[in-house]
Amino acid sequence: MKNNLPDLEDTNYKIIQVNALLSYVSNDLVDLSNAVESGNKDDVTIQASYMDDRTFFTCRTALDLIEEIQKDVEACIIPIDEVSGRADN
Repeated sequence: MKNNLPDLEDTNYKIIQVNALLSYVSNDLVDLSNAVESGNKDDVTIQASYMDDRTFFTCRTALDLIEEIQKDVEACIIPIDEVSGRADN
């Protein structure tokens, strides 16, 4: 069972990468978030238009890494459930 678990050092590195990527585009995300919260569709469109390809691809990369982290966590939860007896029969 241990061989099927993800490498947690690799997962930790992915978390560090996500943090760095989101820090890199944080100002763009804050501006967009503020526009969304204001409810003004024109502001959202303007802020989104300010986001360049760099911001878009950085966010896309962060989302891909988050998806990988989620899979790693889920791969650990299933064996924990099996060991604790909470697995479905």
